[in-house]
Amino acid sequence: MTLPNGMRIQHWQKIETDYLYKEIFGEDSVYAKGNFIAFRPGAVIVDAGANIGLFTLFAALRCRGEAEIFAFEPIPATFSVLAANAAAARRGDFAAAMGAPAGASLTIHAINRGLSDTADEVIFQHHPNFTMWSTQDADFARQRLDRFVADVAGLVRFAPAALRRAAVRPVVAWMGRTTKVAASLVPLSSVIEEYRIERIDVLKLDVEGAEVAALQGIAPAHWDIVRQVVLEVEFFLTKDRVIEMLEAHGFETYWYASERERYSTARSEVCMVYAWRGEDRR
Repeated sequence: MTLPNGMRIQHWQKIETDYLYKEIFGEDSVYAKGNFIAFRPGAVIVDAGANIGLFTLFAALRCRGEAEIFAFEPIPATFSVLAANAAAARRGDFAAAMGAPAGASLTIHAINRGLSDTADEVIFQHHPNFTMWSTQDADFARQRLDRFVADVAGLVRFAPAALRRAAVRPVVAWMGRTTKVAASLVPLSSVIEEYRIERIDVLKLDVEGAEVAALQGIAPAHWDIVRQVVLEVEFFLTKDRVIEMLEAHGFETYWYASERERYSTARSEVCMVYAWRGEDRR
């Protein structure tokens, strides 16, 4: 598939890739909002919940093809596509689209693991038709489906609410179909030690209900090397908890309800949270 920005990538479902492209690269990109997160050439970036690698490519583009990126994806089938796109980026296939100068060095470590608070082997609820929904938390998945049905039904106003919900359920059922897949989890601190990472300029988390656990996987000795964090959370209570954690570690923060801003009828609690070190902005 060729993206609107000219990058020819491997992917799974066009409907999903189109959605992710708009969210990541689009005019209203959640990762460019307010310039809360700064991307600079030479940055070290962690992409947790990388899926097929669109944020990885976005971050590389924002760094003009000069970055070291650690891209984590726990689902083996999805990881295979991430690995293919990472290999293409390393070959220089996207250098022109990224505006990379001659001699730019782009390193992407595609890692077939997810981030959590401890090392573990777990079973994921994998969504083969909408891979970005894959999660190890079955309750989280059910709550999200119920909320999504209500929000999508709210966009259709020509019929009674019960009929609208019935109309969207077949599509949601297709998106929500799951298979069980074994996957490996590791704490970020173990990766920091394994690769001897000395700084993380941007930590991005889109880990479908595992945000708190992923942050808990950063040992006290490693928090200072993390300079910026951007993450998506599904519920306001989770947003409050991660902001409390980030501010306790010295970050300044900002958040907004991204889907409510995008769709006026949505009751979704999906939020984007941004965090940065104040001393880095002075």
